[in-house]
Amino acid sequence: MEKSDERRKIAVILASMSVEYASETLRGIMEEAAACRTDIYIFNAEAGTDKTVKHNIGEYNIYNLVDYAMFDGVILFANLIQSNTVYRSVIEQIRSSGVAAVSIDSEIEGFYFVGVEKYTPMKAIVEHLIEHHKFTKINYVSGQDFNSDSAERLRAYRDALREHGIAVEEKRIFKGTLTTLHGREAAAKMLETPQTMPEAVVCASDSIAIGVWSVFDESGLKIPLQVALTGFDNNFEARNARPPLTTVSRNQNLVGREAVRRIERLHNGEAVPKKERFSATPIFRESCGCSSEEQDDITSLRREYLGKAEHYERYLFNSIMMIEELNDSKSFGDFLERLKPHVAGLDCESFYLCLDKEIVEDLQSADAECREGAFHDNYRTEGYPQTMTAVLSYKKGEFFRGGEFPSVRMLPDGCETKGAAHNYVFSPIHFRDRCMGYVIVDNSKFAMSSPLFGTWLIHLSNGLESLRKQAHLRNMVERLDRMYVLDSQTDLYNRSGLIRYTKDSFSRCIRQGNSFMVLFADLDDLKQINDKFGHDSGDAAIWEVAHALQGACRGGEICARIGGDEFVVCAENYTKEDAAAYCQKLEELMAQANRDSGKEYRISASYGYDVFFPKSGDTVEQYINMADDIMYRNKKKKKNECV
Repeated sequence: MEKSDERRKIAVILASMSVEYASETLRGIMEEAAACRTDIYIFNAEAGTDKTVKHNIGEYNIYNLVDYAMFDGVILFANLIQSNTVYRSVIEQIRSSGVAAVSIDSEIEGFYFVGVEKYTPMKAIVEHLIEHHKFTKINYVSGQDFNSDSAERLRAYRDALREHGIAVEEKRIFKGTLTTLHGREAAAKMLETPQTMPEAVVCASDSIAIGVWSVFDESGLKIPLQVALTGFDNNFEARNARPPLTTVSRNQNLVGREAVRRIERLHNGEAVPKKERFSATPIFRESCGCSSEEQDDITSLRREYLGKAEHYERYLFNSIMMIEELNDSKSFGDFLERLKPHVAGLDCESFYLCLDKEIVEDLQSADAECREGAFHDNYRTEGYPQTMTAVLSYKKGEFFRGGEFPSVRMLPDGCETKGAAHNYVFSPIHFRDRCMGYVIVDNSKFAMSSPLFGTWLIHLSNGLESLRKQAHLRNMVERLDRMYVLDSQTDLYNRSGLIRYTKDSFSRCIRQGNSFMVLFADLDDLKQINDKFGHDSGDAAIWEVAHALQGACRGGEICARIGGDEFVVCAENYTKEDAAAYCQKLEELMAQANRDSGKEYRISASYGYDVFFPKSGDTVEQYINMADDIMYRNKKKKKNECV
C-alpha cells in the first residue's frame, strides 16, 4: 500500500468500537475525513484486561497488522484499550514510527491530545453530592490506573472530598475497567462489606453505573431512595433509565472532528496546539435525588427502543441461520458460498476475508484427498504471515475470489478506488489465540455501531475452526487408515492393504474373465545378512527389494510386504509375457542396486509367479499360496545350483 497524492490515510486504533462513546467519536472522525478527502483505517479489538486470556490474545493481535509508518497520521483511543501491556506496546509502536499521532481523551507524552474536560465536571458532580445532598459516605468506581483519562476523574473525586473536609478512604475506591462488568463486581463487593456501603456511588462511566445499578436493584436497593448514583458520558442507557442517571454530557463528535483536523493542519504546515480540551457539562437528574427538568420525548424514545428491539430480533434469527449454515458446510468452497448472503447482509460497500495461507491450505484439505503430513499442527498467535490470501471478496454487489498479497499492504489488490471516501474496519479472525486472519469491511453502519458485529465475527471464526477441525479429523483418520494398510518400513501395502486393494480387480476378473497375475517373492539370505552385518543392513536389504518390486511396475500393479522378507505383487490383465518382462526389470533393478550400494553383501530374491483366470468361489489367498509354492520350488532349485 503506497501513499497516494490524492487521498490521505489515517489509522484509528481502538477497542470496543460499538460503544456509544466510540461510535460518536468515530462519526465525527469519518465526517471530517470525508470533507478533507481522507480514508480511515480502523483497527478494532473486542478484548478485555488480561493479555494472557486466549480470546484477548486473538483480538489484540489485530494491532500487530498495522504498519504505522504507511499512514499520514494515527488516532488512538487509548482509554478503550483495557490491557496495560497492550496499551504500552501500542504507544511504543506508534512512537517508534514517527508518524503524527493524536490521542483521544488520554494524555500521552509525545502525542497530540484532543478531548473533553473531565476533571472539572467530575469534581462538580462530587461537590453537588456533598453540598446539595449533604452526603459524606461517597464511594467511587474507577477505570484503569494506567489511563490518564481515568486517573483525572479519580483525582477530581479525591480533591472534592479533601476540600470539603471529608477523609478519602481507599476502601471506598474500586478500581477496574470502564465496563458494566466492573460496575457489577464493585457493587457486589460493597454489598458483601456493610462498612463500605455508601450514601452515594460516583462512577467513572455510565457503563459502570449501569452495572452498579443492576446489582443494587437485584438486591432490593432503590435508586436514589437508598443510594444515589452518578455516571459519566450521558449515553443512551443513562438518558433513558428510570430514574434518569445523573451524568456528564460531552461532545465526542467534535472531539473526533478535531482529531482529524490536527493531522490535516500538521500536513499543511500549520501551527497546532499540543493539547486542546473541550467543555463537558454535568447533568443532574433523578438518580442523585434531583428533579430533572428534561422533558421526555416518549414518541422518540419508543421509536428508538422499537428500532433496537427489531434490530436484535432480526439479527437473532440471522445469527442462528448463520451458525447452522456455516457449521453444516461440507467443504471450504461450500463454506464460502454459505457465507456470501451473510456478507451481503452487512450492507457494506466492500468486504474482504483475508486468511493465513497455511490456514487456507488446511481448510482446502476438506475439499480434496488429504496427504499425510500436509496439515499444519502449529499455529500463529502473534502477528501475521508475510503473505495473506483474500479467499472471499465483495465489492459493488459482486463476489469474487481474490489472490495472495503481502500482509504489509493490509489491503488486497483492487480494494482502493478513487473518489468516494473509505472507512475500512479491520477486525481479527481467530479461534481463542489461534490467528486465522482478518476481515475488512468498508462503510458498514452495522460493523461500526452494532455490538452484534462482534458476535457475527465470532460465528465466522467458529465456523472456520469447525471446518478446520473436520479437515484435521479427516486427515488423522486417513493417516490411521494408511497405517492400517501400509507397511511402515517399505511404504508398500501390508497384508490388510493387499486384500483390500485387490478385492475389486479380483472380482472384476471373475465377472469379465480377465487374467490375474500373482508373484510371490522372498529375499534371499536375510538371516545371514542380519547375523553378519547387523539388523540395520537387513532392513536396508528389505527396503532395496521393496524399491525394486515397486520400480518394476508399469502401472496398476499392487505391491505388498506380507511378512518379514516376503512380498506379493498382483496385477489385472497381465499376460505371461508381461509377467516375464516384469521379472526381468526386477532383476535389472536389483543388479543396479548392488552396483550402487558399495555394501559387502548383495541382495537377491527368489520368486514364483503365474497368470490365472479366476472363477466364482476362488480367492486371492489361494492364488498367493500357489505362487508361494512356485517360489519355494524356484528357491530350492537356486540353492541346489549354487552347491
